Amino acid sequence: MPRFLLGSCLLYLLCLGPLSLRAQELVRTAELQPQILSFKKPEVTFRIGPFQETLGASLGIEYTDNVNLTNTNKLSDFSVTQGLDLNTTWVISHLNQLQFNFAGGVVEDFYGNGRNDVNVTIDPGSLVQFQFAVSDFLFKVYDQFSLVQNPTSTGYATNTANLNSLANTVGASVEHDLNIAVLTLSADYTYTNQTGTTASGKTNTGTTGTINSFRIGSSLAFNYSPKVTYGIEDSLTRSSSPGEANVNSFSIGPFLKGSFGPDLDLDLAAGASLVETTPSVPTDYYVSAAMRYQINRFWQLIFSAAHDLQFNTGTNLTEDNHFHLRTQLEITRFITIAAEGFYDFGNVLTTTPTIGIATPNTGPYKQFGSDVGLTWQLRKHISSTLAYTYTRREAKAPYSYVQNLVTLSISYKF
Repeated sequence: MPRFLLGSCLLYLLCLGPLSLRAQELVRTAELQPQILSFKKPEVTFRIGPFQETLGASLGIEYTDNVNLTNTNKLSDFSVTQGLDLNTTWVISHLNQLQFNFAGGVVEDFYGNGRNDVNVTIDPGSLVQFQFAVSDFLFKVYDQFSLVQNPTSTGYATNTANLNSLANTVGASVEHDLNIAVLTLSADYTYTNQTGTTASGKTNTGTTGTINSFRIGSSLAFNYSPKVTYGIEDSLTRSSSPGEANVNSFSIGPFLKGSFGPDLDLDLAAGASLVETTPSVPTDYYVSAAMRYQINRFWQLIFSAAHDLQFNTGTNLTEDNHFHLRTQLEITRFITIAAEGFYDFGNVLTTTPTIGIATPNTGPYKQFGSDVGLTWQLRKHISSTLAYTYTRREAKAPYSYVQNLVTLSISYKF
């Protein structure tokens, strides 16, 4: 694939974000979505001394007809976004390296009610990680952080223009090769603070909350082939939030992941989840499936589906199901088109009341839509993308909405 698609993929991930920038935290894990959910692209890097670098910048303008995600009294928004993508890797030795990844930007909103606002975004996937080996043990310590503003990245949010969802995960893991399998032990702590606000600056209590989660886990992985592993994993979680019930959970199940030939990548996991909280939640299950397929040198396809239990605000819970299908096609050497269809449905089990609305946003919901982006390679390092996103949520009144979003961006990849 030509190098210019790297910048194209970056813009697509920034502009068409329902799949890659989800803000909700799973009960059983704080891990990011697998890399399989992004299109394959070559890494264009340069070196500064011992450091290996990738660096990109973007500038975009965006218009939406329903920034507050309401079904009546819709308010428009015009925004300007400046983005930065920086990845630094210091390879000290074969098994020892320091890594820093950051992607984010500054967004200035010009709302239809005459109010202006400036917000900062930090994409999930931003982290600092140190990997080192001691004898036969491989250690990783990391700090993973994000600041998500887009409320359509969740299934439960309505009457909200900005999520202001700050999440920070500090964790460590150790791997040991037992010859027949690799044993991994891990532990992490996640702090999440979310303050949902409307375009008028008012706080929405239905999208506001704080949560502290402690997790320990383990996995036993066997090699089916050099690029395919399978095994079993488990996780034990304790989560708390001020003024709300604690959530204790235990999950266990098998997994399978890897490259099945040069054109097919899979990441599959399933298992049982036991949850203790008030009010009680019945025994549930989790399923996660992702597939990336290279149809030919010009055409890629990504499919993902999942059923899991998530936190929405504080320790309030949402049972979520989602299906996403994405495709990217290189039409010519300079023009690339990317499209996605998504369908999410679930049940908001518990939440706090929304300001100005008497009943809380609980019960079943559907959220579906599509987006399409057209990228044009202007120069060797410069590309431009025009994208359109349609999102519709259906739930009990007044928690339904329709949003149309148009984005025009330009990026430079060093």
